[in-house]
Amino acid sequence: MKGGNYEVASSRLQSLKRRLLKDDILYIKYTKGIESNFIKGYAEKIPEIQLQPSYRPRWYLPHHAVINPKKPEKLRVVLDCAAKFAGVSLNDMIYQGPDTTAELVCILLRFCKEVIAVSADVEEMFMQVKVPESDRGALRFLWWQEGDMSREPPEFQMTSHPFGAISSPFCANFALNKTAQIFSDGYDGYVVDAVKNNFYVDDCLISFSTCDQAKSFVKQISELLCRGSKLKKWVTNSEEVRTIGCN
Repeated sequence: MKGGNYEVASSRLQSLKRRLLKDDILYIKYTKGIESNFIKGYAEKIPEIQLQPSYRPRWYLPHHAVINPKKPEKLRVVLDCAAKFAGVSLNDMIYQGPDTTAELVCILLRFCKEVIAVSADVEEMFMQVKVPESDRGALRFLWWQEGDMSREPPEFQMTSHPFGAISSPFCANFALNKTAQIFSDGYDGYVVDAVKNNFYVDDCLISFSTCDQAKSFVKQISELLCRGSKLKKWVTNSEEVRTIGCN
């Protein structure tokens, strides 16, 4: 007997299984969503030694699909960190951390200040930040990695901070700012400051008075943050800035 909230995760998985068996398209998208986590190193099979009954922490998370109505072709698998067992959820037990996100109103006012606008976002921001190995047992989930849903599902765990955990926004923002702080040498001060002042979670919004400033920023911020993150979906109202490879 696994005990604890394993039964909650197992019961939810069986409900999900029934949905997947009735909907081939959902099954394909869901499987692709989870498998991408393994391929990218965001999740792993639990080491044998950590499967011992005495190993702690041990917490199993149900998971479900989230589909953006504006992008119905895309599906994100989200761990339900708010699922309760005996009246308590994982989110009830972990520290959320302080709100270190810059004020959105201030970001937008600065964004509208100059004539050359530039925006981008951090690719899979939460997932770029690793969870210490000693804490990964709190992020366990069940799944049929080999696709055989007739078998008992093996146990896996996240290696990165997942969507759904209340601690993920702070941890990701801390990591982003720490990267800028550690590797700041050789970069203009306004580029380093932009990480703190011009990012709203994973969205960067900034403006410049000249194209040269904007082009320099795009180059420097990309290099600065590439140690742990990748900026994507670059958008600008300047054709000249766009030609340097914002994509």
